[in-house]
Amino acid sequence: MPAATLGYSLQTVGTSARRILFHTGRLSARALCIVRVAGWELLEVERIPPPHDGKGIGYRFVDQYTKLHLWSLDSLLGIDRVVYVDSDALARQNFDELFEMPFPFGAVPDVYGKTGFKLPFNAGVLALQPNQSTFESMLGRLDDARYPPDEAEQAFLNLYFGADVIRLPYVYNANLAIRERSPALWDAMHDEMRIVHYTSPKPFAKDGKDIVDGAPLERIINKAKRDRNGMHAEAIGWWQDTYNEFRAKNWYSLQQCDRLS
Repeated sequence: MPAATLGYSLQTVGTSARRILFHTGRLSARALCIVRVAGWELLEVERIPPPHDGKGIGYRFVDQYTKLHLWSLDSLLGIDRVVYVDSDALARQNFDELFEMPFPFGAVPDVYGKTGFKLPFNAGVLALQPNQSTFESMLGRLDDARYPPDEAEQAFLNLYFGADVIRLPYVYNANLAIRERSPALWDAMHDEMRIVHYTSPKPFAKDGKDIVDGAPLERIINKAKRDRNGMHAEAIGWWQDTYNEFRAKNWYSLQQCDRLS
């Protein structure tokens, strides 16, 4: 449902880009059906395992290195520019201008964590130029690169690109943590946010293999609205409204998906 809600939001903001969803062939027929209804073009790719057999990496991040396939999209699909968005995000406004960025790689400085605003970038939104040679170079560096393994591919990408990344404005990755670090900045960005990133709290189930929908998901959403004394209630409401609109407009198609396993 997070990926479907993101896909629907991309449709509503009128992006002209193809909406391509990576998967590794392990999704159920029902899950694949739901994301297709949301407008995703599915691309099955080979899973890239974490280096060192996953030692030191959190269990939720063991598939994150598969994201590196973004850099192979020139050879896979002939694509020359990509804007990657995590599925725990929501498009609020069109951001097609990122496809015209005259640089090979751009990302938004990170905010999440106890240190607040910092120089390393967050990997939840990336603007990049695919390059098969870069992809192969990254794969060749995974085993010998030194970075905090618990931060997975985000730490690796920060090490690999270093100072070569163009820092994008926070409106392209409006991490909820910004609201906690600087309410004034959040308010200043309010009407300009292109992509909102639901790092924590999340208005959906973040663990488990089952698809959470309907009343159980509404309970999760309402709990997220109350989190941190309601600090993120408005932003959670944006996600909830988009989810409900997606469900209402695609009710019949989603009913067909529910018949699949």
